[in-house]
Amino acid sequence: MRNKSLYLLVACVCGTIAAIVASQWLNAQANLGGTGKTKEIYVSTSRIEVGEKITAERIQREQWPADIVPEGATGDLAALKNKYAKQYVSKGEPIILDKLMEENFSTIPKGYKVVSMKASDVPIANLIQPGDRVDVFGYFTRSELIPSSMTKAVLMGIKVYALDGDTERKVGKDRPKSFRNVELLINEKDAEAWVYANELGNIFLNMGSSSDYSNADGSNEAGQEFLAWLEDHRKQQNEIQAQKDLAPPRAPSQIEAPQPEAEPAPKKPGFMMLKMGENGIMKYWVTPGEVPVLMEEAGESGSLDSSTSDNSGGGMSPTNSGADDFEFLNNELSPFFESNRSQSVRN
Repeated sequence: MRNKSLYLLVACVCGTIAAIVASQWLNAQANLGGTGKTKEIYVSTSRIEVGEKITAERIQREQWPADIVPEGATGDLAALKNKYAKQYVSKGEPIILDKLMEENFSTIPKGYKVVSMKASDVPIANLIQPGDRVDVFGYFTRSELIPSSMTKAVLMGIKVYALDGDTERKVGKDRPKSFRNVELLINEKDAEAWVYANELGNIFLNMGSSSDYSNADGSNEAGQEFLAWLEDHRKQQNEIQAQKDLAPPRAPSQIEAPQPEAEPAPKKPGFMMLKMGENGIMKYWVTPGEVPVLMEEAGESGSLDSSTSDNSGGGMSPTNSGADDFEFLNNELSPFFESNRSQSVRN
């Protein structure tokens, strides 16, 4: 009995202390800020993850002292309609507009696709985050497909989808200091412009504005202008080639006449020599100090043309054809001449 009485006494004391503390807390809340003014705002009823939609089941209205309401908190339900959390929201935390986004970047919208480029090719990589808008430019060098060397816009106002696959927008210490890839969200109708720009030039990003650059069909204005730029050049090249194919051939008078063959160099000083062999007679031109040059050759039944003989070198050559040519072989100036004395010696 004594122990039970002791427990009851302790419980009464604790209850009294709790009542006093609660009363003081309520008075402090009522007098907070000294004005007693309050503001109605929306707070979360449960934890809201990144990319989750803000719905009526996840929020409720509460009266907060006006002096401690966070900047950006709202009591306007219309301002929260069709919004998604781009940062997680704790239970009981005020819903702040800056922590919301109009699209859920954790899923790819219908009619769009994600393309990637290396962060090392993006000079502004340390400035962008998922949800930011960027402009895609390319530097192109003149070629058969490019009309002139220049920098040209490829896509404008494109949204950054993720950094290394992370679609969450982070601030402060949570913001990544380095990453490898930047993923962009583009309309499927702009995929052709993206592919051509990557194949034909060097692309880079600039910070863009939130302006809408979409055409009626959802494509990007700059993307369609870029494709038209390439197509106009292709048509121009085809027209030039077609004109070349249809051009008539040049008239004969316009064709360059063949150049006459160069005349043979004049003979060097010397003399002509005939030599009889097993197969006939051969004509040589002999220049002192050089190897004799074969000029003409005739078989046993043929004859040599003596009209080409030349005595300019001081030598002697026959002037008649036929038998006279053979008589020259017995002349004492012929290399084949042998005196009667030589013949008698041999005999």
